[in-house]
Amino acid sequence: MASCKLKPSSKKYKRDARGKMTKQWTWEHFTVSNTKTEDLKTFYLNESYSRKKHLIKNELIKRNEEIPTNKAS
Repeated sequence: MASCKLKPSSKKYKRDARGKMTKQWTWEHFTVSNTKTEDLKTFYLNESYSRKKHLIKNELIKRNEEIPTNKAS
């Protein structure tokens, strides 16, 4: 089963010894499983990721993490 992406994939260009970009590149994918737990928690509370909320919640459950809430303590 393929993992769903949080953001669109992007090209990541390699740099030479001087720091200049070369013509070589690789794809960088932003999947739910490759994202840090802290980032997933912030995405879960962000309204921009409301369509991906169920995917993020399932990944947090898989990692045995607590689901964040918007309640002000």
